[in-house]
Amino acid sequence: MRKTNHKRILSLFMVICMLLMFFQSHGAMPEAGPEYLKSVTYVSDAWVINFWNTESDHMEEELAQIAADGFNSIILVVPWREFQPGTNPVRYNSYAFDKMNQVMQAAKEQGLQVILRVSYTWDYYESEQPTLRFRQLLGDGQLRSAWLEYMKTVYQAAAEHDNFYGGFITWEDFWNYMEDAPGLFLTKASGIDEAKRIGFQEYLKEHYTLEEVKRYFEPQIRIASFDSVEIPKRSSPAYRLFFEYYDSFLTELLAEAQQVFPGLSMEVRLDVDPVRGLDGNMAGAGHFGTFPCKDAPYTALMYSVSMGQEEERLLTAQEALQTMEEQMNLVKAYNSGKPIYIDQLLYMDITPGFEKNARLLEEERNAYLTGLPALLCRDTNGYAVWSYRNYANNFVYNGQFALGDRDWEVSRGKVVKQDGSSRMSLENGGSISQDIGHRVSGNMVQGNHVRFTADSRSPVRLFVTLGSRTETVTVDGQGQFDLDFGKLEYGQVRFRAAGDIWLDNICVYNFVQDGQLYDLEGNELSCLEGVKELNRQLEP
Repeated sequence: MRKTNHKRILSLFMVICMLLMFFQSHGAMPEAGPEYLKSVTYVSDAWVINFWNTESDHMEEELAQIAADGFNSIILVVPWREFQPGTNPVRYNSYAFDKMNQVMQAAKEQGLQVILRVSYTWDYYESEQPTLRFRQLLGDGQLRSAWLEYMKTVYQAAAEHDNFYGGFITWEDFWNYMEDAPGLFLTKASGIDEAKRIGFQEYLKEHYTLEEVKRYFEPQIRIASFDSVEIPKRSSPAYRLFFEYYDSFLTELLAEAQQVFPGLSMEVRLDVDPVRGLDGNMAGAGHFGTFPCKDAPYTALMYSVSMGQEEERLLTAQEALQTMEEQMNLVKAYNSGKPIYIDQLLYMDITPGFEKNARLLEEERNAYLTGLPALLCRDTNGYAVWSYRNYANNFVYNGQFALGDRDWEVSRGKVVKQDGSSRMSLENGGSISQDIGHRVSGNMVQGNHVRFTADSRSPVRLFVTLGSRTETVTVDGQGQFDLDFGKLEYGQVRFRAAGDIWLDNICVYNFVQDGQLYDLEGNELSCLEGVKELNRQLEP
């Protein structure tokens, strides 16, 4: 018989004790995550761009409903700038971190794990375009260090909670540069300077001969040396090389981030981008090299039923499932066999600009959802719904007054607390306004709305102005209002009270994203039963 190694057992015991002491002094020990993730992107009664500056008064009830519907996890979308407003010197936004801690604790009480989508592009924290930061990440060492510090700080804050599952970045949040770069540098000199600044010239030097590079650029652009390479035009065959360079940049960035955010994955781009070949014909540029996601335990992926389909095609559930299996096989062929986490499962999408995308027949949506379990269990470690509750694209910052009167011009009014919730109290003749024109986007055809809640002790007239139009309502007690201003241009929203009144939950919007689970009011919609049945079938 083998003799027992008492010294080895004693040493192992000491290590375990030290680990226990470490976790006791640094927060609770992390719990094992669920075998299969069933997630929703959680934004409470807001949307991803202004979630972090809202109060989420009904957070506990909302998270309880998510758990009751069979989900075991939520995704929080964490904007870079709103969490780290300053990069030189580095500066953090304490309110955003406080809210993240609040959400994670509330999620734990409902048995929900939390996944973070980090480095999200969009927020309303400042008026400057947030995409400028992401553009400068290429070639700016100081900014890249600040970004890594942000990643590390977010990870450390989340890791204090034992229901923290992990996180991912996504190609989407870094893709604006790819779309904008060909039109940003209008002179040859500026294009060359940018190619040098971001390391594109150096990338080509490491991976291609000069003669090979010339074949892609010429005759559109004459290349005398690697130092004369510029940002290629979108119509040039050289744009394939630019795609390759950018995939390399994202892969390197992910590898660096994994050093400070262990287990970090990346949502990869499944789309094959059209690019002109050397023969002049159109070909495809895939992004397969990013699929393994370096050291991540899984590959993240956004999946829409429109992928791999011709435009304007109407699909049956069976057709959509067959194409999805083909697409999953493609990912698994290039990602070293890792499981796939579908962080956005888009069984429907009405986003403006994508109206021509193939889509499921309306009556086939639930059949598609309930037909998913076998495929999901075979290839994935989880899926997530993007639009759990319908949301409006609200252009207002601090619309629930969580941050006091920040970003509001206030006359004869103040923010007050009642039952733990903030709201704006206006005296007779008081007013509030906010400049929102720099944020307004989207299709105006559906009209522009101002939505809000108001309260008064007696009938009070309230004048609501959007751009050049004013609507008048009478507030008599507590109520919710949604005013349709039609199609117009505007830069400001303004409220003026002809009596004492309270305002809250202010929203200016021209689009509502529909996921057919719950509407803006929280009422059940047509796909809810299909998703609940999907979750039941995915139970271990």
